Amino acid sequence: MLATAKLFKTGNSQAVRLPKACRLSGNEVWVHKNEVTGMVILTPKKRVIDQLDEMLRLIHAAEIPEEFMAKRDNPPNEFRKIF
Repeated sequence: MLATAKLFKTGNSQAVRLPKACRLSGNEVWVHKNEVTGMVILTPKKRVIDQLDEMLRLIHAAEIPEEFMAKRDNPPNEFRKIF
């Protein structure tokens, strides 16, 4: 899809008014400019809480083998001096 967008100034910044078909979700985007081609790429920025939720879901869904940490060099009730 090829569409045009309006450029305007707001304060000391330049802004782009995107067409309805190009709307992005969220409140922030990552901006990357290719210095060779001049192309600017906008990528929706996920909220940190969304990324944390995704990581916790992946950890919860991971299959942990039975032998994981089955052998331990220290007994579980061994007192260890921390400092």
